[in-house]
Formats: sequence, C-alpha cells, structure tokens
Amino acid sequence: ADERGPLMNQKSSILKALKWIVFNYIFLGILIVIGLVIAISPQLLGDVIPRHGTVGKWLAARNQMEVVDNQGTSMKVPDYVERVVTLGENTVDIVESAGGDYYIVASDGSSYASSVKINGRVEQTVDSIKSYDPQVVVASDTVPPSLVASLRSAGIPVFVYTKKDSLDGIIKTAQSMAKLFHEKDRSSAFSAYTRMVKKYVEPHKNDKKPVIALYNSSHGVYRSGIVRDMIETVHGIDGAGNLVISENGKDPNMVSDVWWYRDHKTTVDMTKSMGTKADLIRINPDVIFVPTRYLDKLPEYKQDVEAIMKDPDLQNITAVKKGYVYPIHEMSLMSYSTKTFSAMEQMAKWLYGPSTYEGIVKYNGV
Repeated sequence: ADERGPLMNQKSSILKALKWIVFNYIFLGILIVIGLVIAISPQLLGDVIPRHGTVGKWLAARNQMEVVDNQGTSMKVPDYVERVVTLGENTVDIVESAGGDYYIVASDGSSYASSVKINGRVEQTVDSIKSYDPQVVVASDTVPPSLVASLRSAGIPVFVYTKKDSLDGIIKTAQSMAKLFHEKDRSSAFSAYTRMVKKYVEPHKNDKKPVIALYNSSHGVYRSGIVRDMIETVHGIDGAGNLVISENGKDPNMVSDVWWYRDHKTTVDMTKSMGTKADLIRINPDVIFVPTRYLDKLPEYKQDVEAIMKDPDLQNITAVKKGYVYPIHEMSLMSYSTKTFSAMEQMAKWLYGPSTYEGIVKYNGV
C-alpha cells in the first residue's frame, strides 16, 4: 500500500499535466479557428456579413480584394471600400451608377449631372488627393497618365474607366466598377429607364420612324454611337449617323460614319465629331432634340430652343416648321451613366408624351 501511494500520486500528477496540455491545445485551436474565420469570412460568407456595421467594417478591413479596371490594370483594394476620390468629367455620375456614391469623400470639381453632394474638393495633384486618405481613386481615361502613375507610386489604387460608345458599353462600365462596392448586379438601375422607354414606344412601334437629330446652335450636330442607340431605342432614325467626320479635324480625307467611329475608337468624345448647321439642313430632321443645360438657365431655359426656332437659315427644316424642337439635359446626355438613360426616357416622353417645358423642368428638378 505504501508503494502504491506514491505511484498513484505520480499518475494523478501526470493526468493533471496532460489535461492542462490538452486544454491549452484546445484553447489554441479555438483561437486559430477564430483567426481563420476573421481572415476569410468576407470571401467565404459574402454578403452574409454586414459591411455597414462596426463589426462588419472591422472584419472587412482585415482583407483585400483584387479588381481589374477598364485598362486591364489589376489592383488590390480593401474588401470594404468606403473612401473614394473621383477625377474627371461626370465620374461622380458613373460611380453613382456603380453603387458607390455614398463613399465619395472628394472630387476634382469636374461637372456632373447627379444630385450627389460632394463636400470635398481636390486639385489634380498627389498631395491634394492624398489629404483625403482615399482607399481608391476612380478616374476617367482623360486624366493625365502621369498623375495616375504618381498616385499608384504613392500606394493609392487608381481605377481607370473608359467611356464606351454605346448604351451597352455604359452598363458594362458600371458593372465592372461595381465590384469595388460589392454590387453584384447594377443592370436593374438601367432597366427601369429602358422599361419606361418601351412603355412609351410600344403603342407606336408600327408608326413611320421619324428622322431625329440632336443639335445645339452653339455646338453643332451631336454624333456618336450612344446618340444613335438612344434614337433607335425611341423608334427613330439617326439623321446624323452617316455624316462624314474627320479625325479631330486633322484628316479631311477620312470618311466614316458612327459605326466606323465606334469600332475604331476605344472611347467616345462627342465634341470631336460634331456636325454643322449645314449638315442639319441637309439632314432635314422631323424632330430636333436640343442638348442644353436648361436647369442652370431658369427662367431662361427656352433660349437654346428659341435660337433654333428663330434662326432664318432653319425655317425650311421640317422639325422647325412643325415645332418639333425639344430640349434634353446636356449633362445627362453626356454623363455615360444612368443619367444618359434618363435623358433617353425624356426623349421618349417628348415624342409620345404628353410633356411640356414646365413639366420637364419640374420632372428633372424632382
């Protein structure tokens, strides 16, 4: 009995020691599992984890995701992007279409059609942009490449997008950018406008298609694949689609129409392929839409329309004789976003209405 006592005590001590070792390993294992969950949970569980709460933001901040911009540049950004700086004309509109308008902390002051309120303003310099601590900068391909390169060298991801020359291209640009904000499908934002256009057009699908031109006396006849898409969607014929254009006005021997321009240009710039008043007279459209910033010109919002209606050179044009000359918002037309689709809906309302000058101002103001 005396010999078994020390032996039992020794076994008891060993068992206690083993229990503590096992417990420590179990505890360590639990910590490892928790760490793994924190590390991979956003990718593993996707939107199950809320990204707008304190815990969700903390979890997502532990991770990065890889995105590719429209120029094929791959970059890593936080899994939860919440600080964005925008650069370039209408970039705010495009980010809004991608679902990221709530995360814009500053912009470079370029114009945009959206009602989004941007409090911060930056210069197109690294120091100015960096002062807003952006997690990603969204920039149009018109932003100087040297600035993009400098921002990337400073460790700031830059998502460069291109303004594609078609309505479908606008949607694809928004979809690619939406990955920054974990927006899986942004097509519904565009579909709503398209459905409204079809609603207005459907009763007139068997009517003779009107020849339509977009013209502003200060700028000329608007021409692009986007404009042609809009006109054809509202059951019209693009009167300016086959005009002769030149490469930035430098090569008068280059003959091309909208389709050639779309196929050979990476991006679109409507201002570089404008037609003239003489072109408008040759087209003799049934309907003229006047791109104008009439909301900025209240109460003189009719002035751009009246400039056409009272032009003595245009009195024999069918649209002028019949009074089928209507305004659409220029900023929406050229925003390459859902605002473009909104402008197309307004075209359909003017054509198949009813719509009035007062009504359109109230409609856009709301």
